[in-house]
Parts: sequence; C-alpha cells; structure tokens
Amino acid sequence: MLKIAILEDEEYCLKKEMSIIKQYFQEKRIAHEIAAHMNVEWFLLGLKEEIYDLYILDIEMPFRNGLDAAREIRKLYPDPVIIFVTNYIDYAVDAYEVNTYRYISKEKMEEKLPAAFDSLLPSILTKDERYYMVEKRGEVEKISYADVYYLKKEGKYVNLVHRHGETKVRGTLVGIFQKLNGKEFLSVEKSYVVNIRHVMKIKGYDLIMRDGAAVPVGMSRIKGVKKAILDYWG
Repeated sequence: MLKIAILEDEEYCLKKEMSIIKQYFQEKRIAHEIAAHMNVEWFLLGLKEEIYDLYILDIEMPFRNGLDAAREIRKLYPDPVIIFVTNYIDYAVDAYEVNTYRYISKEKMEEKLPAAFDSLLPSILTKDERYYMVEKRGEVEKISYADVYYLKKEGKYVNLVHRHGETKVRGTLVGIFQKLNGKEFLSVEKSYVVNIRHVMKIKGYDLIMRDGAAVPVGMSRIKGVKKAILDYWG
C-alpha cells in the first residue's frame, strides 16, 4: 500500500491533484491511500501519528508555508519523498534544503506529476522495510530500522532511542549492533552506535542527532566516522 499525503489550501487544486494521483495509480494497478489536508497546523499536528511514502506540498499558504511543513517532516523522517506543487518559483532554491525530489508548477502538474511518479516507482515499490523485534514480559515491540536514532550502552542493557521514545534491551551493544546488520548503523564510540540517517550535524567530537542529543565520537574513530557520514550526505 503506497501512502500519499497532500497539503494544499486551494480546494480546486487539491481536487485536481487527487484526480491526477488516483488516475495514475489506478492505471498502474497499485494500491494507494491518499490523505488530503488544507490546513498546515492540522497537518503538522498529525505528523508523528502517521508516516507517508510521498508528501505533495503547496508552498504559499496562510500563517505557515509548505517549506515549514517540509522542515518538520525532515526532522522526523529522512526517507519519504517530498514534491512541491506551486506557482511560486521564488522558493525553488530553499526547497532543495529539505531534499526535495521535484518542484512542479501547478500549471504543468497534469504532465509533470505523472512523470515524477514514473521515475519514483522503482525505488518506492522495492523499499525494504526492516524491523527490530524486542520481546519482554510477554510483549513484543516492533521498531522500524528507519525510526532508530541511536543505541546507547547502559550497564547490562542497551537503550534504543527512536522516534517513538526509548526501549531498553538486555544484551551487549556489539551483539545488538551485529543483529541489526544494517549499513546505516555506525559504531562511533564503545558505548554508542548511531543511525547515519539521523545525524544532523558534526560538531567537534560530537554528532548532533535528529532529536537534539549530542553523541560523542571516540578520538580514534573520528576520521572514519566523518568520512562515512560525509559519504552518506554526498
């Protein structure tokens, strides 16, 4: 199921975008779900409740614009695709600060939106969603790899810090790191493993993470850690 969110304050444009999207994915016989929003504030309030594969955003709207919405999306989710559909070309440069996939004029969306979908489909449909399963006291918690910010060793436990909070797992950091076996995870110090996707800044010997935490990097590892992160950003 492909999940798509639209943020557009003009009813005519919203209906047109929904029509283009429905027609395209119905013709491709791809199951999809569309959530339509006309208010930025209500859209932002629901960001943590639901994650979408694709966000289609207008830019110029009352109170807060689509760029604000895109920045909030990126604080939480590095992977979803963002497409701006707008009549305002002045924001084009700013739009790419949030890793925008396309910047489409409303006048050309009947042509350009399907073209964008054509190029996106191979990567979206083959996306491999992986989960770390935590079982304790008769309960099982499923944590998406994409949601994990970093891992911290705390005595006999490892604390998984993620988008929904924190989960403690009994075991060694090395053991859990090996079990994750994901190329996005990087050991940066004897007590820390980070998800490179959620590193926002390198500041001296600290990595500033998406949740604002500063994760220390061992002096002997700083060169390799910087290279791995810069390669990912590049």
